[in-house]
Amino acid sequence: MTTCKLAVFASGRGTDFQAIVDHEKLGILKGVEVAALISNHFGSMAVQRAEREGIPVIEIEGVTGKSFSSSVEREQARISFDEECIRRLGHLKVDLIALAGFDQLLSNVMLERFPYRILNIHPAYDLVKFGGRNMVGNRVHLAVIKSGVKYSGCTVHFATAIIDLGPPILKQRVPIDAGETPDSLERKILSCEHLLYPKAIQLVVDRRVKIDDSGRRCFVDLFSDNWDIDWSERQQAYVRANPEIKEPL
Repeated sequence: MTTCKLAVFASGRGTDFQAIVDHEKLGILKGVEVAALISNHFGSMAVQRAEREGIPVIEIEGVTGKSFSSSVEREQARISFDEECIRRLGHLKVDLIALAGFDQLLSNVMLERFPYRILNIHPAYDLVKFGGRNMVGNRVHLAVIKSGVKYSGCTVHFATAIIDLGPPILKQRVPIDAGETPDSLERKILSCEHLLYPKAIQLVVDRRVKIDDSGRRCFVDLFSDNWDIDWSERQQAYVRANPEIKEPL
């Protein structure tokens, strides 16, 4: 099997990054090598995790939280960031990118260089209502709770120019309980993310995800050759190592 070189982009705590790394270390992810972590925040917790795991770290100054004289200047800085990422990823021969809590929008330069090879995970089930610009972190969970819906969840999708609305690969629901807070909902959804994201990566690597002609939908083959059963059995190693996870996918 040819090994897929994966780069993870992360800005903050890096818990999804850690889950991906742990799936690789436990032999659950097959044919996948986490080749690098890219962060736009120097010294972030994600960077510290990568350093502890011996994974190459690429730190590049980003645009989040910085002031610019104009939107044109900001966009050029964003493009420059992506161009530097592309240069570094080329040296590493990266095949696939996973955005894991990355707080900076990608430019078309990056999206066109890696078409349908950039994955993102969003902490909501309905990305039309609870996705898009500025819908990040607890803002998402607060909006979900205020809306009165009965469930939220997480979605892994391909990144496209339409923020959070690229073709979805996998979704998982999480019920909203009485007295739910953004923090409690975040904890529940994170547990799902840590199981769902590696699964979506493996599906893509195994060529079980096909984009339809419109470029807006995915066809995902979970069941032929007992793929899903085999994955669930392998993933039990991660569940056993993380007993706080109550309901494996």
